Amino acid sequence: MRAKDDQAVLIHLDATSLPDEIYSNYDLEQLEQRIAHALQDSNVGEYDGNEYSFDEVVLYMYGPDAEAMYQVIEPIVQDYPLCRNARVVIRPGGSEVRGREIRIPKNA
Repeated sequence: MRAKDDQAVLIHLDATSLPDEIYSNYDLEQLEQRIAHALQDSNVGEYDGNEYSFDEVVLYMYGPDAEAMYQVIEPIVQDYPLCRNARVVIRPGGSEVRGREIRIPKNA
């Protein structure tokens, strides 16, 4: 269970505009497992699940240091094709904190 003051990393995946072969060849569950294992192995936070909407899937991660969590998962996010055109929010505080955003290039 996450603490009230946990920091967050939110990955907003593009669910509509990537090439069809990316959606058919790369699995969201595999991405989630890679992220969850990386966070668990490094002991910097935890993967808390996803939320679907019409045009995006948001992945939620929480822990005491958002920047440390992003450092751990950044190689996965930069490399995994489903993360192309993603918007990553690194939020050093509760939901009232805006945080900084990183955009993963659409064409890698």
